Amino acid sequence: MTWIPAVLALVAAGVSGWLLWSARKTAEETTRRSETVRRLTAAVEANTEKTGRAATTATEQAERAWEQVKLSRSQLDEAREERHASTQAEQWEWAYALTTAARELVNSCHELIRMSLDSQVAPHYRTAADRHYRQAGQRWQDTMIKAISRTQPPLEMQQQVATFAEVHQRLHGQLGVLLRAVETNTLAEGDTLTKQIHGMRHELNNAHRNLQRIVSSNLSSTSTQDQGSQTSSTQQTQLNQAVTPGPSHAAQQTQLTPPATPSASQASAAQTQLTPAVPPSSSQTGRNQQVQANPPQPVDPSTQQLANRPARA
Repeated sequence: MTWIPAVLALVAAGVSGWLLWSARKTAEETTRRSETVRRLTAAVEANTEKTGRAATTATEQAERAWEQVKLSRSQLDEAREERHASTQAEQWEWAYALTTAARELVNSCHELIRMSLDSQVAPHYRTAADRHYRQAGQRWQDTMIKAISRTQPPLEMQQQVATFAEVHQRLHGQLGVLLRAVETNTLAEGDTLTKQIHGMRHELNNAHRNLQRIVSSNLSSTSTQDQGSQTSSTQQTQLNQAVTPGPSHAAQQTQLTPPATPSASQASAAQTQLTPAVPPSSSQTGRNQQVQANPPQPVDPSTQQLANRPARA
């Protein structure tokens, strides 16, 4: 009987030892897990800090990129405006050169015809006029080719230039015949050749007037289209600024493009559209001066009453 409590005590001691060993193992496992969790927490905090720094750097880079985009867009708009201005200026220059060369050619043709038909002109003056006419024709051909190749005019203007060139070629052939007839002294007063040359001279004048008219209308339509395109581009830029938000409040406050200023061509077009005041004629001026010199005198009351009094029977 005395061995039973001893055995029970030994069993209880063994169970207690095993429980103590299990508790220690559990505590060690819990400690290891807490250390692992602590290390993971530190790693997460470090990654969070890195992510925050990366987000800040990305925001700064996005702001700088947005500023670069706005700067490049403004530079692109400025380059486009400069290109439009240079293109329009080049078109004006070539149009002026084309009309000037055509006018010089027409004047040289008239001068050559006048000297050829005048029997009192010396031959060397006629030769000088012929030389000047040929030089003017060469300048006209060079200017025409360069203007058409560099400005790319519309089809109507090309047709008018071709018409003027065709009329000039026909007149050029008749001028050669006229010069030979004058040199051989076979030209009469009412000759058919003289009538043909006068008719073709008037035809050349009409072709030159039509050429000037179509060049002027082409330049005016081009300036109107440029003004419309500038207005639409400005409106589109303002719409993009209002719709597209920037990466930061400072970038939103920064304007994309400066306010559009009227160009020299627009100012000149607006000034051209203004109609000058018509000066008064000489008769109106004389009447005004006479009225100012002799103003109407007031009528005497007695005389006015006598005039208004009814006549007696």
